Amino acid sequence: MGTMRLVLDASDQTQPVEVGVDRLGELLARRENRLWLDISDPGPAEVAILRREFAFHKLALEEVTRPHERPRCNAYGSYYFIVVYAAEHSGKEFLPRELNLFWGENYLVTIHRSPAAVLAVLNEARDRWEQHEGRHVLGVASLTYALFESLVDGYFAVEDRVRERIDGIEEAIFEGREGAAKDLFRLRKELLHVPRLLAPTSHVLAEVLRRERGIPDELRPYFGDVQDHALHVMAELDTYRDLLGAALDVHVFYAFNRLGLVMKRLTAVTVIIMVPNFVASMYGMNFAHLMPPSEWPYSFFAVGAFLMVMVAWGFFHSRRLGWL
Repeated sequence: MGTMRLVLDASDQTQPVEVGVDRLGELLARRENRLWLDISDPGPAEVAILRREFAFHKLALEEVTRPHERPRCNAYGSYYFIVVYAAEHSGKEFLPRELNLFWGENYLVTIHRSPAAVLAVLNEARDRWEQHEGRHVLGVASLTYALFESLVDGYFAVEDRVRERIDGIEEAIFEGREGAAKDLFRLRKELLHVPRLLAPTSHVLAEVLRRERGIPDELRPYFGDVQDHALHVMAELDTYRDLLGAALDVHVFYAFNRLGLVMKRLTAVTVIIMVPNFVASMYGMNFAHLMPPSEWPYSFFAVGAFLMVMVAWGFFHSRRLGWL
């Protein structure tokens, strides 16, 4: 079962106050009242209240009960039905959170499933709405503006977190740490998913601005500014996706470079031990005549000195070539 909260902003009040949901019908009938109905985890009882008190279209009410709807803005008579997504970044994962809106002449209904990102957006929106000096004149549009502004501000927080993750991946690539490729591909996959959910927010704002009703002329520049901010975030995320592509190329280059260094070192070791192995194998073949002969008292020292010289030559030659 869901929970409902009703906030009333009347002309004779200095601040919006919460009132009982049982007064919804009475307060809604008075057009001078501005109402905000917030519904968390809607169930059949909450949907029935929306149908009875607001007479919302049955298609819109059906979509409210189905999560993960496509972001959009639909006009039904005197109200809008809007689906947008709040942005949440938990640990190393991006989590889009759905938020449904019914925006009418003197009311705003918000419907969600209580994720932390949405609750933060709603709390910030209420604070901004209460501090808005012209909310009595501008009506519910000032609340809707505060909500969209808080929503897009959350996108900036995700953008900053993505930037931090990219910096961490780049550092891991340059230092050759394990797991850099895994983190890179995970973030790249998330950035392919993010624009499909967050980019339509700017389209929703554009659709609302395109229509004549709902937004006072005084607020239109502010809605346009929020739309510009949303477009800015999407452009930055596109840039980050390109950066990840470049980081992948650098990662592949560094991987081949490290492989080349390993092969050089293995070659150097082979060159160093090749001559001693060759000489030792010759003495192990039990030839009757060797040079120097094994019976010679100084043969061991001569062969040992020769091997040491060859090992030293192989070492310094490899260092000169940059293999060691």
